[in-house]
Amino acid sequence: MEFEAFRNKKIKVGEYVLMIIPATMEYAKEIFKIVSQDEKNMIFWMPDGLFESPEHVLVSYYKRNLGTRTMLFGIFKDNKLLGEIGFSNIMQKSGKVDIGYWLRKSARGKGIINKLMPRIEKMAFEQDWCHKIQLHCDAKNIASKTIAEHNGYTLEGVIRQDSKWPNGSIRDKLYFGKLKSEWKK
Repeated sequence: MEFEAFRNKKIKVGEYVLMIIPATMEYAKEIFKIVSQDEKNMIFWMPDGLFESPEHVLVSYYKRNLGTRTMLFGIFKDNKLLGEIGFSNIMQKSGKVDIGYWLRKSARGKGIINKLMPRIEKMAFEQDWCHKIQLHCDAKNIASKTIAEHNGYTLEGVIRQDSKWPNGSIRDKLYFGKLKSEWKK
C-alpha cells in the first residue's frame, strides 16, 4: 500500500506535525485522559462507546492503526497531542477512503482541521488508485458538517436512523464525498 511511505514520517503542516502515534502506554494514557475529560463531545467520534481504561486504548484503538485499511496520524503542536486525523476503510479496489478526525476540547474552534485537510487530501489523491474521499458524520455534529462544507465536500445523502448510540438514541448520518477531479480544481 502506497500510504506505507507515510508510516514512519513526521509531516509538517504549518505549526502542526502529523505522525503515527506510537503504541505506548504513555500515549494510551494521554488519549484516555483526553476522551475522559470530554465525554459529552467525544461521543460523536466514538458512537460505539468510550474507552474503559488506558489498556483498552492500547488493545482496541492501536490495533486499528496496525492494519492495512487504516492510516491515522496524531496531530501535534509543540509536542502536545491535540487530536488525530487520517484514513479508515482504505479501499484500493474501489478507489475510495474515509477521512476522519477528532480534537481535544482545548484545540477545537481554531480551524486546525481546515488547515490540515488539504495536506491529508493530497496524501490520498496522490495515490494512483484513489478517486474519492468520503466523510461521514452524525447529523447533529455541526462542527464536522461545517468542516466538510468548508473543504468542498458534497453532501451525497442522509442515511436515516443509521446509528444507535450508547444512550439508546437512534441518529441520522450525513455522507459527504470529494472526487479527485474536484480536488484538482
